[in-house]
Amino acid sequence: MTAHSPERLAQCPAYAEPVLDELALRIERGLNRDGDTVSEDDALWVGRLRRIGAAMVARWGYSGLVESAELVISELVTNALRYGADDAIAFKLILVADAFVIEVDDGSPARPQVRAAGPDEESGRGMLLVSAVADEWGVSPDGTCTWCVLKLPQAGSAS
Repeated sequence: MTAHSPERLAQCPAYAEPVLDELALRIERGLNRDGDTVSEDDALWVGRLRRIGAAMVARWGYSGLVESAELVISELVTNALRYGADDAIAFKLILVADAFVIEVDDGSPARPQVRAAGPDEESGRGMLLVSAVADEWGVSPDGTCTWCVLKLPQAGSAS
């Protein structure tokens, strides 16, 4: 399978509901990556995708979930830019009947880990935050796509 092929992206979470709406973007990564930092140019994509995701969630009528979506997007995209194996990452924000699904495919088979960073560490809390905020999260069978689910409020309580 090639990077970001439909077959590989189909490994991201199996949700039974039909897709009501979605946003899919492919982001080219910079060449100066060392596996531990994100270049200044790449770091701009984190904020851009956070703002785009927030706008989509608000447009869909769920402004009460904007902050959660922004946090999860920031953490997943930062991890993909920092540790991804491909020259690009694929980002998807999907609206299904009862949830948003956020998928980030970075081409790396290395699976993200939830860990407790020490009090003096400046990083290492991303997946801990994702696991605390998302209703579900996981990784595709081949390890290349990390996804999470944010459940929608019950009908009639969208904010």
